[in-house]
Amino acid sequence: MGLFGGAERYALELAKGMAHFTSTRLVAFGTSSRARQLDGVQVRVERERWRVAGRAHDPINIGFLRHCLWADVIHCHQFRSTSCALATVVGRLTSKGVYVTDHGGGGSNLIRRLRIGRWFDAQLSQSEFAAASMPYVGRRKEIIYAGVDADRYRPVAEKIRSRVLFLGRLLPHKGIEHLIRGLPEGAELKIVGRAIDTSYLRFLKEAAQGINVEFVNSAGDDEVIAQLSSAQCLVLPSVYEDYQGRRRELPELVGLVLLEAMACGTAVVCSDAGGMPEIVLEGKTGFVVIPGSADELRTAISRLIGDPELAGQMGRSAREDVVNRFTWKKVARHCLDLY
Repeated sequence: MGLFGGAERYALELAKGMAHFTSTRLVAFGTSSRARQLDGVQVRVERERWRVAGRAHDPINIGFLRHCLWADVIHCHQFRSTSCALATVVGRLTSKGVYVTDHGGGGSNLIRRLRIGRWFDAQLSQSEFAAASMPYVGRRKEIIYAGVDADRYRPVAEKIRSRVLFLGRLLPHKGIEHLIRGLPEGAELKIVGRAIDTSYLRFLKEAAQGINVEFVNSAGDDEVIAQLSSAQCLVLPSVYEDYQGRRRELPELVGLVLLEAMACGTAVVCSDAGGMPEIVLEGKTGFVVIPGSADELRTAISRLIGDPELAGQMGRSAREDVVNRFTWKKVARHCLDLY
């Protein structure tokens, strides 16, 4: 289904959670048309006919509209896309409920240009931060957050003393260089994720020279869970301004990897960027630091790797918080109730 990151995982996992309660169809675009069942979800991939204005993140094939006619409720993901605008119009014309969850990317903003943002019954946002970024969308705004499969993401390995983990796509707004520079003496850092930006990878490897840093550019699901479980802490140091001075207003709408680490019983450290502070309980399940501050990262990480008992207690609290608030079934049930 093309590029696969946090946004795509969010839509898929939410659909799988909904499939426990109602007939659910997930529609995406790809290089060829295909259909399959996946954990109770009807997955339908429509062949990409063209890209609006040549944007890879704005594919279209109007044949997808037949799925809108099939549904009782239309839930759009990726607000800034032509397909979202078309689905909104079809929903309005056929008197169906239409909802939207944005993931920060996309292409054309036809919704704003056509002034049809209020045609959405509601904006179902991943965080308060995400909702604030689109004040003109939805007749009402509800926060549903994100989830994790706590049965799959669970503690499966013993903690490795002084092991620090970054997990995610290697992109400049992730701020990984600040983590490298803030790594305390005696700590080891594993950076696990695909090198989406090769020039940024080269920059990181230069920054990591002489430091105990290992890059792992591919890992299967089981290995990821083992890495999340064995680390003493996971760090997500995303920033608003990257190493080349480029500004990103929506660096992390929620931070799925934080929830996955917490489900694995691992304490987390994140920057005060986007929606991340909304899901990390400061001093209980992790620490929140100033974006771009290597010194604050070093202090937070040092507290966790220097005190395994504290890190363990935070990890247990993190797991408990995820099970209580952030499973996909709970998120899906909440979402369905809002429909």
